[in-house]
Amino acid sequence: MSDNKIESVKFQDTDAVKALIDLADAISKVVPDIEFKVKNMNTWGVVRELYPNGICDGLNVYHASDLNNHIGVIEVSNYYGNSEHHKVKYGITSINIEDGRHTYGGEGAYKYSIHAKNIVRVAKKVFKPFTFDQIADRARQKFRREVESIGYNMNWEIRNNTCNDISVFKDDLINLYQLGHNFKSQKVANMVAYLVNHQDKINKYHNYDPDHYFVLVKDNEVQYRLNSTKGQQPFKVPSKDALPDDIKGKLFVLDITDKQEFVEDIGLKENDGAYWIIA
Repeated sequence: MSDNKIESVKFQDTDAVKALIDLADAISKVVPDIEFKVKNMNTWGVVRELYPNGICDGLNVYHASDLNNHIGVIEVSNYYGNSEHHKVKYGITSINIEDGRHTYGGEGAYKYSIHAKNIVRVAKKVFKPFTFDQIADRARQKFRREVESIGYNMNWEIRNNTCNDISVFKDDLINLYQLGHNFKSQKVANMVAYLVNHQDKINKYHNYDPDHYFVLVKDNEVQYRLNSTKGQQPFKVPSKDALPDDIKGKLFVLDITDKQEFVEDIGLKENDGAYWIIA
């Protein structure tokens, strides 16, 4: 790289690309009640003597009413030097962008331009507080994976302790019908013993898919809705203390649990403002 000079400023005690902070300032003037937090720290091509921790070239964007769930991302690239060959490229990502390039990880779609004003124009349109459903859909992946793994593990345990081969059961099934529970095969007897002795566990976890609440906590209100009533508007209460007792108790457990750790029969905390509660 022939020219790795970077025009930088301090942002939240972090070295950041000046063009990025200028973009954030321009967006703040047209989009009310938004805040920015450092997202990316780039170290590639950066003089580490000048920037030991790298340089920030991306910011998460939050609405002031919900600082746990970011509503988009702004970023810059091609910011080394300031010649004609190094025109800064500005980018914006949001799930509210309908005609951009698809991104991974539930971030939505992406647009870019060498003109900051174009990105500001897009930001004015798409940077708005997410709806309850948007946040729930975005946060669903980890919770669903944990729930589904319980069902998969139970199915594996059943298969491991019984058998998928009907020929193993044929003679004994006929014998059950004709003679009544007089097992010819010890293997079948062991299978039936397993099924009987673990009946409560199997009934609970076989095809495990419990109903559950999504709880969204904001500074000024708390919203919650049972998954089986999806399509209806979520209930709203002023604070966590106003939640129904069964939800409030499980939410308290998750508040003292590490983020994204699944707690059986309780749920999972996606972040400090989004919770999944087993009903």
